[in-house]
Amino acid sequence: MTKHTSNAALRREKTHYIIGFTGAATLTVLAYASVTAQWFSATQTAAFVLVLAVLQLFVQSYYFLHLGDEPKPRWKSWSYLYSMVMMIIVVMGSLWVMYNLNYRMGMTGPQMEAHMLEQNKKGF
Repeated sequence: MTKHTSNAALRREKTHYIIGFTGAATLTVLAYASVTAQWFSATQTAAFVLVLAVLQLFVQSYYFLHLGDEPKPRWKSWSYLYSMVMMIIVVMGSLWVMYNLNYRMGMTGPQMEAHMLEQNKKGF
């Protein structure tokens, strides 16, 4: 590799990181500003921040993890995808278990507190 080629590659890499940093910082500032300035209602703010979070995930994955630039057989991309699927399974499973437990308990907040105090008196 010649010196000219390595300088061009270095310049391209710096540009790549600057674009990634600028995009990530902009998305972060937008999320912060939308919450603190109350641009939208609570539901719209949650949806807006969720969309910004997904965009942030793509920016971070492309510009900092370099998932789009790797040669085949793209092991980094597959391991990243596997990690995302496992994370979704764990989070969704946890939410399902918590919802199911809440449904099956059939108690309101004060009833639950009274039940817990009663159980605590038994010495458990």
